[in-house]
Amino acid sequence: MRTVAAEAGMTMATLAMRWVLSNPAITAPIVGASRPEQLADSLAAAEHGALPRDLKTKLDEITHGWRSVDADR
Repeated sequence: MRTVAAEAGMTMATLAMRWVLSNPAITAPIVGASRPEQLADSLAAAEHGALPRDLKTKLDEITHGWRSVDADR
């Protein structure tokens, strides 16, 4: 994920939040921070919106193994 974020020119937090915002099933992402300055990356995601389709697909493929067990819970 770090490599993908670096290649996309964004922080891990911004990448993660943009990925969440790219999922139409998610209507209200939960943002957490222990310090106010940590909100900057998450808020930057809102300014840029959803990820380009190819980048979202790449992230979906990378994380499929972890997400596939969600249905079993």
